[in-house]
Amino acid sequence: MPNIVKADPRSTVGAKLLMMAMGQTAHALIGSRDVRTVERVMRKLWRADRNRFSYEYAYEAKHADETMGVVTCCPASRLEQLAWPTFTRLLAYRKLPLIAYHLLHPRQLLALTGLKEGLSDEFHIAALATMPHGRGLGIGSKLIAFAEEEALRQRFTACSLTVSLGNPDARRLYERLGYRVTDELPGLSLQRMRKALI
Repeated sequence: MPNIVKADPRSTVGAKLLMMAMGQTAHALIGSRDVRTVERVMRKLWRADRNRFSYEYAYEAKHADETMGVVTCCPASRLEQLAWPTFTRLLAYRKLPLIAYHLLHPRQLLALTGLKEGLSDEFHIAALATMPHGRGLGIGSKLIAFAEEEALRQRFTACSLTVSLGNPDARRLYERLGYRVTDELPGLSLQRMRKALI
């Protein structure tokens, strides 16, 4: 069974796993339909500090020296504080193409800017992904359990996460672990889920 360790900014798969967790939302956020562009920007965000996609908020499930999965988590209020620094980094990395993309896709921009993933009293699991060859081995469950322990350590009594409507397997896993749908996030085909820890 893998060990959960603090993520390393030099990880070669951390950003890739975050992209997998985000699905099409990554393209909307980065402002590009080109996979290589999205990968390049996600790698920069992963290595940088003070943004919501940074290694600073991530933990990796490692077996031997291989990263099998990743979870990013922090207080939901911290995610809100990171919105502006994340945007400024995106603008610095993408410049005019980011603006042009969102002028052409205003609904995606509105959905992203209005996204309220968690409440101030929640510890939020912002992303969770496992390598395809590591699925079904309990790695996702172990990463969630780790995030919940971290929430309790930081004195939170509830965890939240979002799940894509197009990912019923993930939703079933979260429900099995005690998460319940609290509401739907319009425009991005996401549902918000919450679990009381105490």
